[in-house]
Amino acid sequence: MRLTVAVPSLDRVCSIALDDDATMNDLLRLASDALGHDVTSYVARVDGRNMMGEGDVGASASAGSRALRARGFASNDLVALIPPQRSFGNGNDSVRATASDGSANDANGMMKAFRSDRRTMERLRASDAEFARAIENDDVETFQRKMREMKRRESENERRREEEEALMSADPFDVEAQRKIEEAIRRGNVEENMARAMDETPEVFGQVVMLYVDAEINGVALKAFVDSGAQMSIMSVTCARRCGLERLIDDRFHGTAKGVGTQKILGRIHQAPMKVGGQFLSTAITVLEKEQDIDFIFGLDMLRRHQCSIDLRRNVLVIGSAQIELPFLGEFEIPKAFGAEGASTQRSTPSEASEPTRSPTPTLTVDEQKVGILIGLGFTRAQAIEALQITGGNVELAGAMLFG
Repeated sequence: MRLTVAVPSLDRVCSIALDDDATMNDLLRLASDALGHDVTSYVARVDGRNMMGEGDVGASASAGSRALRARGFASNDLVALIPPQRSFGNGNDSVRATASDGSANDANGMMKAFRSDRRTMERLRASDAEFARAIENDDVETFQRKMREMKRRESENERRREEEEALMSADPFDVEAQRKIEEAIRRGNVEENMARAMDETPEVFGQVVMLYVDAEINGVALKAFVDSGAQMSIMSVTCARRCGLERLIDDRFHGTAKGVGTQKILGRIHQAPMKVGGQFLSTAITVLEKEQDIDFIFGLDMLRRHQCSIDLRRNVLVIGSAQIELPFLGEFEIPKAFGAEGASTQRSTPSEASEPTRSPTPTLTVDEQKVGILIGLGFTRAQAIEALQITGGNVELAGAMLFG
C-alpha cells in the first residue's frame, strides 16, 4: 500500500509505502521519519473523514495497532495529518490552548511551557528570534501577535492544501494539479532541508559579526572595518573633517565608487597617520562625498601594503609590516549605528530575505596617457589600470610597484 501524506500545518508532503498489515502506529512513525518532524500525535483524515477512531490519538493509544485497511485506508489515498488541539491542565480542568484567531488563552502558561522545552527554544532562536525573545522576556503583547501570525499562516497553508487536494481529486492527470503537487513537494524538500540544518548546524542561522579593529587616525579614535572586498581604504568627508584631514584632500583624484549603487569620490588623502596597536602606519585614504554608517574601511590596498592576514582561528588581524596583532572587536564593542552585522545579510524569515549589501569599491577615472606609459614599459593594460587605481593615479608609484 502506498499513501501520500500531507501535513497542512507544516506545508509538507511525502509518499510512504507500507505493508498490507501496517497499522496507524506504523504510518505515523514512518511519516515522522520522512518529514523530519514528530507527527505521532497527529490526527489522520482522508477526504475529510477522521480515520483515527473513538479515543484513538496517534501512536500513543492502543487503538493505533489496528490495521490501516480495517480503518478504511486504500492504496493511493491522500492522507492529511492534523495536529491535535493542544491543552493545558489535567482532566476536566483542561482548556483549549488557543482562541480561534490563534492567540493563547493562557499566554503566561504557554510561554512557561515553551521555556521548559530546551530543544523548542533552540529552534525558535534560530528560526524566529523575535518570538524567542518574547517568550524569554514574558512579552505577552509580542507573543500574542506572533501566535496570531502563525495562525494566519496555518490557515493560508490549509486553504492552499485544500485547493491542491480538490485539483487532485478532480483529475489526477490535470496539468495544473500536477504542477501544484510538484511545487508542494519542492517546498517540502526545502523545509526538510531547513529543519535538518536547524538540528545539525543551528549556528548557520545566527548573525555574523563583521570584522572591526580599534584604530586612531590623526589622533582620533575610530572603529575600523576590515574589508578585503574593498579595493581601497575609504572614509566619508564627514569623518575626514572630524579627523582634521579635510584640508589634505587632493581633488585631482576624484572619481566614482561602485558597489551596490554609486558614490562620488571627492579625492584622496595621500598620507595620513594611522595608529594601531601602539604603532604608526602610513595610509592613503580615498574620501567619499556621502556620510556612511562606518567611520573608516581598512581596504585591500592597506592589507596588501602592510602584509596583513586575517586569522579567524585566533580572531586577530596580523599586520606583518609592523609585526603586531590586533584582536577583532566583539559585538558589544561595535557601536549599534555601525551594525554588528556590517555588510552581511541580516537574519530574516524566508519571505523577508533581502539582497546582501557590500562596501563600495572605489574606482578612479582611467588616464589613458598614464596607462600608455605603463604599457610601454612592458605591462598589460589590466596590470597598468590596477596599479594606477591602487596608487591613486600616481604613474611613478604604479611603475615602481609593478617592477617591485
